[in-house]
Amino acid sequence: MAKVIHLKNIMANTTYEPPCGIFFGINSETVEDAKIVMGLTRSGPDMRNQRHYHNNCNVGQFKIAGSDKLMCGAFHETEEKDFLPGDFHFIPKGELHSAKGTGESNELIFIYAGVGSLKETGTVFLEPPHQ
Repeated sequence: MAKVIHLKNIMANTTYEPPCGIFFGINSETVEDAKIVMGLTRSGPDMRNQRHYHNNCNVGQFKIAGSDKLMCGAFHETEEKDFLPGDFHFIPKGELHSAKGTGESNELIFIYAGVGSLKETGTVFLEPPHQ
């Protein structure tokens, strides 16, 4: 059955990928048998999240506001890419990635495809959160 989850009813998760505030809207906790995790990420102008990858899912992102630099690929072959409002970004499962702010606050929509919870994503962080 279709369901609407209102953003105003979701608490920001600030511990999963600090310093980002993540609003997990669709997952197995909010929708029975959900096989996606979808949410909104908000971050400050100088955000930098830790390098990580997802063992069990592809990731899709859509930039709503702000700009940042995406860093994708293994340490020795990292590519830095601009991520601007209106851009889509696809990250295949297992690909190392992170992002750093470029002086603007950011908002993006993301989806973890084929999984229903954070635990199912198999996320592995390779470094501690940046302060």
